[in-house]
Amino acid sequence: MLVTLNNVDVRYLDKNIFSNASFTINEKDKIGIVGPNGIGKTTLLKLIVGIIDPYKGEIFRKKDLKIAYLSQDINLDENKTIWEEILSKTKAENTFSVKSILSKLGLNDYDEKIQTLSGGKKRRLALATTLLNQSDLLILDEPTNHLDIWMINWLEQFLIKWHKALLLVTHDRYFLERITNKTLDIENGNLYLYNVNYTSYLPLKEERFDAMLASSRKLKALFKKEAVWAKLNPQARSTKSKERLMRFKTLEIELSRLDTSISQISHEMAFSSHFSRLGGKTIIIDKISLGFDDKILFKDFSYIITKYDRLGIVGENGSGKTSLFKTILGQILPNSGSITIGDTVKIGYLKQEDKLLNTNKTVINYLKEFGGHLDTMNGTIDINNLLEDFFFDKTKKYMPISTLSGGEKRRLQLLSILIGNPNILFLDEPTNDLDIYTIEQLENYLENFKGAVVVISHDRYFLDKVINHAFILEDKHFIEYTGLISEYVKNKELPKNKEASKIKKESPSIPFFTSKEKKEFNELETNIMAMEAKLKKLKDDTYLCGTDYQKLMALDKEIKEFQESIDKMYERYEYLNNINDEIQKYKKY
Repeated sequence: MLVTLNNVDVRYLDKNIFSNASFTINEKDKIGIVGPNGIGKTTLLKLIVGIIDPYKGEIFRKKDLKIAYLSQDINLDENKTIWEEILSKTKAENTFSVKSILSKLGLNDYDEKIQTLSGGKKRRLALATTLLNQSDLLILDEPTNHLDIWMINWLEQFLIKWHKALLLVTHDRYFLERITNKTLDIENGNLYLYNVNYTSYLPLKEERFDAMLASSRKLKALFKKEAVWAKLNPQARSTKSKERLMRFKTLEIELSRLDTSISQISHEMAFSSHFSRLGGKTIIIDKISLGFDDKILFKDFSYIITKYDRLGIVGENGSGKTSLFKTILGQILPNSGSITIGDTVKIGYLKQEDKLLNTNKTVINYLKEFGGHLDTMNGTIDINNLLEDFFFDKTKKYMPISTLSGGEKRRLQLLSILIGNPNILFLDEPTNDLDIYTIEQLENYLENFKGAVVVISHDRYFLDKVINHAFILEDKHFIEYTGLISEYVKNKELPKNKEASKIKKESPSIPFFTSKEKKEFNELETNIMAMEAKLKKLKDDTYLCGTDYQKLMALDKEIKEFQESIDKMYERYEYLNNINDEIQKYKKY
């Protein structure tokens, strides 16, 4: 046992987050935590790490337990470089393994100051430092945020091979399915641990829900009978009467708690929005190109968005996906080409990082700025009922936005877009910070949405379910793809891993190096260092170019080719180093 919670209570202000919560994390457990936004997932992680203390109960941790924790709150030294931060936060002995992980996460400029990094890069650096820390228990809070699909695929493989304990909060259902072996469900202040992964957990939760419904029916019948008796005012009677009255009050509390749990589980978004009429002319994109400071993002993209389109935009981080959205919506002018938008088009645009500026406003007052009701296919829903449909209960409606979790704020932003009844939705990373339940409701909503949907997302499961074709941004061009995105990512990785898979199949149980591999492994570190020295010189040369843009472009091309070669060398080093580790383990035995 690594960590045990024993009858723990946690309170925030006057609200109980957990009541008598108990569960244990064992060695080699890989536990996925599920539950709605604001239910206490992050609070539970902080409790286990020791950042917060329980109001009541006990937490036992194994002596000398090492925990590596990726928080949603980034804590980096802004004055350090990427490399200095990594060295100060980790005890990684193998610098080549460090560089391999940084390369996988798109952090190739080790001398870059942290203060100049984007929010996404800072998040990826925090993830790298967490993965590189030696630990008995790895705790990750939404690790896929700000990762592109290829980075997520790599992280998934990394965690599948992780042989120690793992505690994971994520909205990525493929992650939960493929990595975890247990599921911890947080519901109404209680913890329910299932010894199965996410897919196997779902029918078990349904069984528990059915049992709760049966218990509720029985309790209601008993409560009705006891309520009639209680009205006879038995307080002054015998001790037995007083005991029965106390049992009646306990029954009332239990029934209320049970009904709250049932409501939480069964709650669904019960509307589909009214459709603003969309004419024949929608959005016509004609040969648009975009670039900044001589860096081309994409070239000659043409497409006509149809009335009921379900289109995904996929590409690596920083490749230009969000810039494409901004260009289509007129926020950025293209270098060439044109965009024509029809008169009947009504766009709803969910930005990737849309900040709620006035955090002192209550949830309901903020939403009133966008409208007082939503017109739906089944009539009008007022703002109070609409908020409840989006999982904002009576208490949450009147709370300041500053008290909401990140997922709840994102849900409110989404609602502020939908309340305008758009007929074309542009959604930039809509699943970021949302819980699985809200994502599933969003998927259902989009399935019934009578308009076009264009979405940027790194969530493979979401894309597989929502879109029917995609444009993949590769090498400055958009390539149309009509299959499942999860299959595309898997197949895209095959060329790199083909040799490794073949060797793995053919190799005997005893690990070994061929003479060629041993020579390559012994020389690889020196070769990588030599390549990195050349790359540094090329980068230094760019400062000497002045206004000679032709020379600068040539150097940029050479730098990119060098970086790609180094990345491949690190991949090869990682593969050979894994074999070497297995050889050393075998020698010990």
